[in-house]
Amino acid sequence: MNIVRKACEIPVRNRTEVLVVGAGPAGFGTAVSAARAGAKVTLVEQGGLLGGMWTLGLLSPFFDNQNKDGLNRELREALRARDAWGGLWDISFDQCEMALLLDEYVSKCGIDLLLYTMGSEPIVEDSVLKGIYIQNKSGTQAVLADVVIDCTGDGDIAARSGAPFEIGRESDGVFQPMTMMFKIGGLRPDYGRDDLRSWYDVLIQKLPEAEILADIPYNNPALITLPRKGEALIQWTHVKRSLGTVADELTAATLEGRRQVRRALECFKLVKEQLGDVYLLDLPSMIGVRETRRITGEYVISDDDVKSGRKQPDAVCRVQFGVDIHEPEKPEQNCWQHPGFDIPYRSLVPLKVENLLTAGRCISGSFAAHAAYRVTGDCLAMGEAAGRAAARAVRRKCSVRSLIG
Repeated sequence: MNIVRKACEIPVRNRTEVLVVGAGPAGFGTAVSAARAGAKVTLVEQGGLLGGMWTLGLLSPFFDNQNKDGLNRELREALRARDAWGGLWDISFDQCEMALLLDEYVSKCGIDLLLYTMGSEPIVEDSVLKGIYIQNKSGTQAVLADVVIDCTGDGDIAARSGAPFEIGRESDGVFQPMTMMFKIGGLRPDYGRDDLRSWYDVLIQKLPEAEILADIPYNNPALITLPRKGEALIQWTHVKRSLGTVADELTAATLEGRRQVRRALECFKLVKEQLGDVYLLDLPSMIGVRETRRITGEYVISDDDVKSGRKQPDAVCRVQFGVDIHEPEKPEQNCWQHPGFDIPYRSLVPLKVENLLTAGRCISGSFAAHAAYRVTGDCLAMGEAAGRAAARAVRRKCSVRSLIG
């Protein structure tokens, strides 16, 4: 059954030059970069913290960070100065300090910020994106913009504007599972900083692995030590066959993820000698969604690009992180290395819609390429490039597509 909603006038909250939807690593990088380039920026975020998976999702380490300059280097150095950097592989960080740091950046750059606000629907005229409708405690409003940048991770705005997209493996459409991260305290002070899983090897000696996998269907968990002694993040839960763009499935996946967290805490009691008397310190505000839409752009990064280490004339960043596929149907993880490959600006420019860019994991690439570039260091770098391009288009009074060389 459908209900016809009565037509009504929607107030325009503001008109801006660059509108960024989503304030995760890509959206943060986009907004700061565009503002630094002189553009008037509005940043819309559905959560109460900037940083997306860094903060709301309790995600660390900061992968593909140390080979990059720009905001990657700035954040790394700022967090190190606050004793909030280190832990596993010396690329992990304190989530609270990260959240406070991002607030400072947005304030200093004079960015118009809206938290607790969802970009609900694009405003499109003849395939030209004019802005978006937003939904928050003030009701429905419109934000108009010269350029809109979709940093939702899921490509929500791009897809609803008419841009084509793909989901999942090219062969069967199956996609990677979600993970509910969680933080523990009480870790033994002498636990090795870079010891990912020796505790799991002990656990499966005490409890049949088949029994564990029946409750938590992933056999390569990681204990991610944090800068503060005694604290760690756990990447262990796996929620399969739930799609992050379907509200009912996302809700069910969140509940299942928390059920798996409870089971993991029960398992930790069996390895007290290795871990210490650990306890649940924090749960994330959002489940980690690895994969949903990949918006088809002017260039699709291919498997061959990854394997050959292809360089691009319009490169916005170089991906060094390996292909990391959490198997959709199995408890294993499938990882393979490559020589490094470029993300071209063309992959940030969706087909069929004008005045729109994407940044983050929803850009244009293959299933395997996405499994490498989806990490936060690359998403941040993509955002920086998208922000600069948007500001340049505003200055020149031209389309973002016309910036393709």
